[in-house]
Amino acid sequence: MSNKTTKEWTVDLPWGKVAVIAWGDSTKPPMLLVHGYMDTAATFIPLVNELTDSHYYVAFDMPGHGKSENFPTGQVISQIHIIEVIHRIVKFMKWDRFVYMAHSMGVVIGLFYNYVYPNKVSRMIHLDPGPPISMYYYVHHKLPFWFNYIYTEYYDSFKRWNSSEKRRYTYDDALSLVVRNRNLSEEQAEVILARSLDPVAGDKFELSWQPSMKKISNVSVSDETLYTSLTANSPPTLVIAASESSMVGPAKSFALNILEKCQNILPNFYVVTISGGHDVHITMPEVVAEYIVKFLNYKRNKLWSMIKSKI
Repeated sequence: MSNKTTKEWTVDLPWGKVAVIAWGDSTKPPMLLVHGYMDTAATFIPLVNELTDSHYYVAFDMPGHGKSENFPTGQVISQIHIIEVIHRIVKFMKWDRFVYMAHSMGVVIGLFYNYVYPNKVSRMIHLDPGPPISMYYYVHHKLPFWFNYIYTEYYDSFKRWNSSEKRRYTYDDALSLVVRNRNLSEEQAEVILARSLDPVAGDKFELSWQPSMKKISNVSVSDETLYTSLTANSPPTLVIAASESSMVGPAKSFALNILEKCQNILPNFYVVTISGGHDVHITMPEVVAEYIVKFLNYKRNKLWSMIKSKI
């Protein structure tokens, strides 16, 4: 485990401030860490602690998450809006090339970013991408269901999703909520809450997430366009899949089929499965880190095969 220097700052964007946290030496090759649905940059703390000092690790809270300010009230926010956030963060950091590592929904956003801005990402690391990819099954195969779940529910209950009033919790209640919803230990849940609690009156807290971000929309693309976006300009890629998948039914088959196609067609596309649930990067960070370090160090396909056989 490495004891890395930590630094935090904010980046001013047109709608508000985006909170950034970094670990390590800024002269090292950069790696951008992007969290998933209703999460924060804190999700990477256990994993970063296990990684080597070979890279400069930079994460941010998406707008409406953690310590970042909210997107403006109004339209449904799409995953494609976060592409612009990434673009502006990368521009602010003045990076020409960087490694992209993401968990869950952040994986899909990164794949679209890589399609829109080719040749910026040198390598990609996907932490359990199956569940967010499976959600794209509904965009065209169950369009009425998807549209009603996102758009109809959002605009029919507009005040609810854009209310400034939030439920208040004691610290213990907030902790129990994260333990229950994400199947984590209390210690792990405390790490997750580190960027998500706003103190209010007395001993109460509010969760900092912007309510409307619960209705963040997939990018409305066809299966063909989705597959093209996921496979174009593909750099060497490592997929860490969790053995205890939350995917079900046709959506699960849809996601697994896409990942299998990528593995069969793309050079330097590697998939490993680790025992655990969707947050395996939190519950088993030392195991995940070992694969990541080997992947970052590999030079040839043959070497990667040797690495896999030794882990």
